[in-house]
Amino acid sequence: MQLAKLSKVVSEEQEAEKFLRERGILKEFGGCPYCGSERFWRVRRNFYKCSQCKREWSIRKGSVLEGLKIPLHKFVLALKLFELEVPALRASKELGLAYNTVHKLFQLIRKKIYQHSAQDDLLEGEVEADESYIGGKRKGR
Repeated sequence: MQLAKLSKVVSEEQEAEKFLRERGILKEFGGCPYCGSERFWRVRRNFYKCSQCKREWSIRKGSVLEGLKIPLHKFVLALKLFELEVPALRASKELGLAYNTVHKLFQLIRKKIYQHSAQDDLLEGEVEADESYIGGKRKGR
């Protein structure tokens, strides 16, 4: 993504939400995830409420971001920093987040990449990652 487009996306939370929906990271809700009713409305900035079962859910429900409480625009920036292979410590300083939060986020991204690639069976045999070999024969005894 170009820097100009990225700056537009991260300038407002609604733009970041739209960007993440277009990429399939955030789900579009056609009905209540609990009872299936098609009658629901937005009650607060990031929450919906069902008219039938009266339960609320977040726009993050069922996505990678479900357990995270970071703003959506910071998540988009974290994705770009991950793509640029910026270390978690430097990314935490750039984003203004705690190191543990960014480290957890980067691990989550790696996990999702692995799950996606495991579905396609792209990784087989000996795979090199981050200048180290995983698998193969052990040296020595």
